[in-house]
Amino acid sequence: MFVTVVEKGLDKKTALWVKLMKIGASTGCHQMHERSFSLSGFQFPVCARCTGLGIGQISGFFISFFLFNHNMIFLFIPAIVSISMLGLDGIGQYYQKWESTNTRRLITGLSCGFFVIVFLNKIFFELFKLVF
Repeated sequence: MFVTVVEKGLDKKTALWVKLMKIGASTGCHQMHERSFSLSGFQFPVCARCTGLGIGQISGFFISFFLFNHNMIFLFIPAIVSISMLGLDGIGQYYQKWESTNTRRLITGLSCGFFVIVFLNKIFFELFKLVF
């Protein structure tokens, strides 16, 4: 868990990192150092899985506008499979069946974030068409 650091007297990079870590903590991420990526000696504000979820959600949001012509089941099945992959990875690690890697966490987060947002956007788009 992230420990708050006194921001006075810090250089600009470190002060920015502290602010980003506070924002990351507010998302509900555990921010465990061993489950997070680092860049130039600074830990990412969120863990590898949350990084993947965020990137997947953002990219899924924009790409979903090109997928509105697809059948709902075409979008539902990948969403369920990706949620299951993410859940199985987390459960397997929790019960110490295996040790997940940051790459696996990133991939499961990316796929889950992407497919769930694409599916939800399809639902909202269909509801919007019904109402208007």
